[in-house]
Amino acid sequence: MARSLLNHSVLIALGLGLASAIGCSGGGTTGSGSTGTGGADGTSGATTATSTSTATSSATTSAASSSASSSASSGAGGSGGAGTTTSGTGGMGTGGAPTSSASSSASSGSGGNPNDVDNDGDGWTVNEGDCCDTPGNCDTPALVNPGAFEYLGNGVDDDCDPTTLDNVVPTDCAPPALTVPTSSDDLIKAMDLCQFTTLAPPKPMKKWGVIHTDLLLADGTSVVVPKDLQVGVLANYGTNVTPRKGPTMAAISSGTARDASDPGYVHPQNGTLMGQAGNYNANTQVGVPAPWLAAHNGVVPSPGNCPVCTGATCAQAFDSVNLKAQIRVPTNAKSFSYSFKFYTAEYPEFVCQQYNDFFITLLKSAWTPAPTKACMMGSECESGKCTGGNCVVASPLPADSNVAFDAAKNAVSVNNGFFEVCFPAVGAPPGACPSGTFDLVGTGMGGWGNNLKDGGGTEWLINDAPVVPGETMEIQFVTWDAGDHNVDSLVLLDKFRWNVTPSLPGVHK
Repeated sequence: MARSLLNHSVLIALGLGLASAIGCSGGGTTGSGSTGTGGADGTSGATTATSTSTATSSATTSAASSSASSSASSGAGGSGGAGTTTSGTGGMGTGGAPTSSASSSASSGSGGNPNDVDNDGDGWTVNEGDCCDTPGNCDTPALVNPGAFEYLGNGVDDDCDPTTLDNVVPTDCAPPALTVPTSSDDLIKAMDLCQFTTLAPPKPMKKWGVIHTDLLLADGTSVVVPKDLQVGVLANYGTNVTPRKGPTMAAISSGTARDASDPGYVHPQNGTLMGQAGNYNANTQVGVPAPWLAAHNGVVPSPGNCPVCTGATCAQAFDSVNLKAQIRVPTNAKSFSYSFKFYTAEYPEFVCQQYNDFFITLLKSAWTPAPTKACMMGSECESGKCTGGNCVVASPLPADSNVAFDAAKNAVSVNNGFFEVCFPAVGAPPGACPSGTFDLVGTGMGGWGNNLKDGGGTEWLINDAPVVPGETMEIQFVTWDAGDHNVDSLVLLDKFRWNVTPSLPGVHK
């Protein structure tokens, strides 16, 4: 029976020293302001007085209307004298040293609105909602703006939104467990992604969030979509498996995304006794993800010690589910993580066979490795490795776009290095199935009746991947039966979170 498995200039409108020194002064009708001091090397002096009068001499008028676009214009003048009336003319400021070209006009001695200037270069101004555009309220202004996510416990209003508290975990947003029908939005929310947005909102509303979700087949098509029983929002899976965060988790399956006690459950394979009929058939058959297959030269990959699939249906995905999401990354996020748990009825009889079920996570991101730099220890490097005083450059994203793989670069299947929830089969090597069968109890994935020797899975695992702050990324969680509709697999998905530090792609405990 065949199986399938598995991111200061402070624009100071440089008023010429002459114009910026015009101010109010003295205590009489024609007060005399003190002479201001010009800025050094083209840095403008402080302009503290504001005048409503205008210069009338031809020399002053000429100077005040000259353009600052000259390649050697004079530096800005100093402050006018302090005054008590609004009719006096402040003293002339002394110009600073020549500056480079500036495009703004100095005809009035005052620039544009400073709140329209992006001082920290994060793409946001004060008038666009940036609550920390210069150092003071936060240590790293470039990481604080409305596009950021709220990093709990750091004492900073990262997203400039007083309604998202720094010390309160966001409220769960998923629908109740086993709600039917189950939408792609429901599944994403069950993974703890609760903030939604639109593709092109007005700038002040351009926050991070989920833009769009879909339920598709493995090849990305939706003419026929997965059956509702193949997906689910679960409060538990069997007796002992509960969500990693919040009250629910998402499930996708090439069989039924239910445990043995849930309505609609179908056993993942046929039993040996009369009447033990299983193998949920969703009646869908499409090609496996084409870019993923092409990156492997048209051959479905298998671990080095397992045979390469050569059958007519090797590149076909039966009863597949593809949960796809388009997400705007927070401006302070450098990577993301989520937790997953993979189960399959293929253990032990179909270990290392031609046809094995897969679970892959396909990521589209503009991330590229950072160039090398000097270092003293690995923690200073994106790759985690410091050799000869320089960082080892990290590997790029995988050519096949799959970021869910073990240390040997194998995709998740019954042959994955993390397959540890099981009962050792006859002839299994020492140390096989170190996690035992505890997480199989009540799942219906361990065998018929009380049997827990016919099926298995992984512990809860963490999948990391890097992203570009502020980019729009695309992620697809895909699983399918290989070879035919028989012997099913299931994946639990939960606890999606953003990280402010970079992480390389891969799976770990």
